[in-house]
Amino acid sequence: MRPQWIILPLAGLAEVGWAAGLKHAESVPDWVLTVMLAVTSLWLASRAVRYMPTSTVYTVFVGLGAAGTAVADWLLFGVAFHWPVLAFIALLLAGVIGLQRVSD
Repeated sequence: MRPQWIILPLAGLAEVGWAAGLKHAESVPDWVLTVMLAVTSLWLASRAVRYMPTSTVYTVFVGLGAAGTAVADWLLFGVAFHWPVLAFIALLLAGVIGLQRVSD
């Protein structure tokens, strides 16, 4: 597996962390962690874009961030689960896997 396909999921994971932090941060350390995760996610995405097309990086980055945030909402923050949301997340992940398979 190419390094950019390791870096990009890490960027998506950091994206989930700071997105959750925007809603749930209540103290200064929480906000510092949220900002650090935001900077980390963008820095990692900028590393991946050096090796991959920008459109691929952006699509995967946003897709993983959206899917991960939905899953985090269900598992960590008590948001109600809905099957249609899971179906669309599966569609996003299929697109991410497809992009990985066809990218140079």
